[in-house]
Amino acid sequence: HPDGWRGESCGWWLAASDKWHDPRTSPSVRQQRIDGTPVVQTKVAVPGGDVVQRVFVVADNGGRLVMQVSNESPDPVVVAVPTREMSSTAAAGASRPQGIETPNEVMAYPLSHRASITFAWPLVKSRFRKAASIDAGLLPSHDQVVRGWVLTSERASRVVPDSAALVTARCELSLMTPRDIDELLDADPALGMLTIAERVRMGDNPQEWTLQIADAARPVAKHPQRSQWTSRALVMAARTLVAADEMLAADDVMELWQRTATTATRTVGASADDATAAHTATPRAAVMQTATIEHRFVHAITRTSAAVLPTGIPMAWRGANVEAHGVVATPEHRVSLALRWHGENVALLWEVDGPPGLQLSAPTVDASFSTVAAQGEALLRVAP
Repeated sequence: HPDGWRGESCGWWLAASDKWHDPRTSPSVRQQRIDGTPVVQTKVAVPGGDVVQRVFVVADNGGRLVMQVSNESPDPVVVAVPTREMSSTAAAGASRPQGIETPNEVMAYPLSHRASITFAWPLVKSRFRKAASIDAGLLPSHDQVVRGWVLTSERASRVVPDSAALVTARCELSLMTPRDIDELLDADPALGMLTIAERVRMGDNPQEWTLQIADAARPVAKHPQRSQWTSRALVMAARTLVAADEMLAADDVMELWQRTATTATRTVGASADDATAAHTATPRAAVMQTATIEHRFVHAITRTSAAVLPTGIPMAWRGANVEAHGVVATPEHRVSLALRWHGENVALLWEVDGPPGLQLSAPTVDASFSTVAAQGEALLRVAP
């Protein structure tokens, strides 16, 4: 349902050798978001194989809704779509669908074995003038769009496992409007600050958010027990203000964070497994998932110290290679970590990005581990 379409939806229909298929009701439909991004892949079973649709949005030509359909079955099929202001890579040969009832402006296009076709529509339908036709073949492919979304998420940090879950959550945050963020700040200032921080880490201009961050930091610090995310929210707020070159404000927020640390650093309420499985359709769920996934790797204690693996090592990580790159450790430090297993124990590899002297410890996993080295490797003796 593109914005500005006044309630209309952009549907599609598929005719194979057996019948017309409506993907909205067909029992054979399998649908997923590719790599956690807002590129949605839909497979519809037809005799001998599948027809695959991938739909996404690009910024080209003022913003376009793009639908790419590939025929992976051995027989030709027919694809029907709305044609108002539509551009496509189709050759001549469109006709009105026969044997199915569709809106007036829907036309059917033949699609041979192993062939693909691209359709594109403007995101906003104009009441006064028709949108110009474009060369749909020059639009980015779904692979390019997926890669763009993944790279945007990885500007903030990259983790293994849970990479797709982190991308999904950050995509939801990227799609929020300023009004959505203001509403979240009003409802839950801590989550609002975390949302802004994630947006800035992915490329937003931090100076556009300084007032909102400063206004939200006060009530969060004044009532630290109201949110399980108070400590992380203040740490991320300070980082955002540093990125905006607001050093005095950042120092003020760091002082608020240190003052509230004893009451704010409570155990995260949702388990990491719950966060990974959580539905991220709401901004609140998306930002909590992002925070929970990163919290598994490191947690700020003071301005110059942090705990790695603060919630322990999940069972799903036992025996697996685990990595995190660019995770926030303190308002001034980022840490990259890797776990490599040696029997029941695990080698921790780390690298610190930030001022020298950050002390890392792992009290939940191995209380004997402590270091101020900027990088290194140590064998943690994991308690059974």
